Amino acid sequence: MSAAGVGADLTRQKPVAMADGHVGLNGAFAAALTRVVGSMPALYVTLVIVGGWMALATWGPLHSVDPYPFGFLLFLDNVVQLVLCLVILVGQRVLGMAADRRAVQTYENAEAIFARVADLQAHLDRHDRALGRGVSLLESSPHPWIRRHRVQQPPQAIDQVTGINGRIAAWLTQRLGSMWAFYIAAGTQVVWIGMAQLGVQRFDPYPFAFMSFLSTLAQLIFMIVIMVGQDVLGRAGDRRAEQTLLDAEAVLHECGRMKARLEAQDRVIDSLADYANAQVTKHLAQAIHRSRLDAAVEDGELLGSRPGLLPWDELPVERQEAARRQARQLGDRLAVIGCLMVPTSDPVLTVAFSEEEAEVLARLEHEHGLSVLRVLGAAALPGQRDGRHDDNLSWDELSGQARARTVEEVRRIPAVLADVGFQVLRTGQGADGVGELDFTPEDWATLGRALMASGVLVSLAEGVADAEEIIAMVKLLREAGISHPRRFIRELAAASTFETGLQPATRYADYAAPALETIRAATAIVAKSAPEELADFRAFLMEIATVVADANDEGGFFGLGARPRVPNEVAAMEAVRAATDLDRPEPAPSSTPRKKGA
Repeated sequence: MSAAGVGADLTRQKPVAMADGHVGLNGAFAAALTRVVGSMPALYVTLVIVGGWMALATWGPLHSVDPYPFGFLLFLDNVVQLVLCLVILVGQRVLGMAADRRAVQTYENAEAIFARVADLQAHLDRHDRALGRGVSLLESSPHPWIRRHRVQQPPQAIDQVTGINGRIAAWLTQRLGSMWAFYIAAGTQVVWIGMAQLGVQRFDPYPFAFMSFLSTLAQLIFMIVIMVGQDVLGRAGDRRAEQTLLDAEAVLHECGRMKARLEAQDRVIDSLADYANAQVTKHLAQAIHRSRLDAAVEDGELLGSRPGLLPWDELPVERQEAARRQARQLGDRLAVIGCLMVPTSDPVLTVAFSEEEAEVLARLEHEHGLSVLRVLGAAALPGQRDGRHDDNLSWDELSGQARARTVEEVRRIPAVLADVGFQVLRTGQGADGVGELDFTPEDWATLGRALMASGVLVSLAEGVADAEEIIAMVKLLREAGISHPRRFIRELAAASTFETGLQPATRYADYAAPALETIRAATAIVAKSAPEELADFRAFLMEIATVVADANDEGGFFGLGARPRVPNEVAAMEAVRAATDLDRPEPAPSSTPRKKGA
């Protein structure tokens, strides 16, 4: 696969999450059990139950049932500890599998980066051959880890299992760290208690001393297995950290090599550019002068009838330098109308100036001519600069005929550039719509707040703003600031400060009214100042709302039956849509959103 193809695959990858290890019904149950037990509320409930039981058994009605030393409570404690040991083993196994998958993903990503680096170095090699007459401008060698990385597999937890003891530990962890082991342990205790209560087995009646003994023994074994597993995970983590560090060192080393090579190429390019610019400027100045001579002859003037109509070789040095200065500034003047001059690649793409563009260029050309006259003849009398009475007049003072003549001159710029191997292309800025400078600072700030409001409103629709949803919105804004096809949206997204204005106690009912008012105000601003951008602005606000709504799955029971969007989010999206439609009344937003996961 090519480096470009590998890079494209990387952009479609998703980071490995621990939840990826929960597959099937057992996995979903393990995830739910771990989530419930491994929480601070579970700790608080446990403390309340144990403390309350001890108090009631000491001074209250449970004294006759379970007095000190609280035999039944100790029995329950043993059972729960055994169950928790198994839950810990299951969680440890899932963590190990997730870490192994992350190691593989990191390994593959590093391989893709190294492939892209090799491709870039090969590209720079081609530049070296073109610029250095076949001599490489790079004096260093690739980082040795790059070659070792390709023959060394990503570190896995199983790699740390060595010897017979390690294999036994791995076997125990594999068998005990499963939901089936949990089911067997829980089921065995339930069956044992049931048989004792029914009189089937009389060997271990209540308070089940033998079963408590076995439970304590099993807990001891499980805790040792857990510690062995932690050691294995720790050693595997150390190996991964070492490999990641070497990957980073190799990438930085290669970046340094490319930087050094580019600096060497810069020196060669600067030398070539200086020579090329001098030659292009000279030829372009001569072509511009020839074009003026041809135009004057077409108008019936005679060569040499005025100083500006002399052949190039007979022009005074000052006028030749003025023509070269005009040639050097031509690219800057073309940039004003959103165009640029480049070496000819496809003559069909050369543009023709519009009336407005031609007049802008003509004004700039005339102002350049006035500045040249001030340099050439500051003491000359009006009307004697070049034998023409309009040489001293500003653009606004020129006659219509003089303006038309200058406009016609600039229309020949593409043909003049074609004579020296260049063409005029548009950059896209001129036709790409409005930008920040077309709005007042206050209006621009309102537009930026509307972007954030459209996403935050949907995030709050489920009770509180979700971090994953806010991150998705920020990512969209950053990408739009670089790659959105409309200049207006690009500049607006790039200027975003990502300030949500949220406070810890902010709720949907508090945020909805001001947020929707901001969106309506922003829509009105765009409709007034840039109506051609209104459709794209509305679409972008809805894109933000949609990305936030689809950022994660919500609802269901322990993740089962969850949906990308829930009714409250759909209602918030509709409120955003209504706020962007100035001709339609906005539906009243719900003030009591349903809690997440309900």
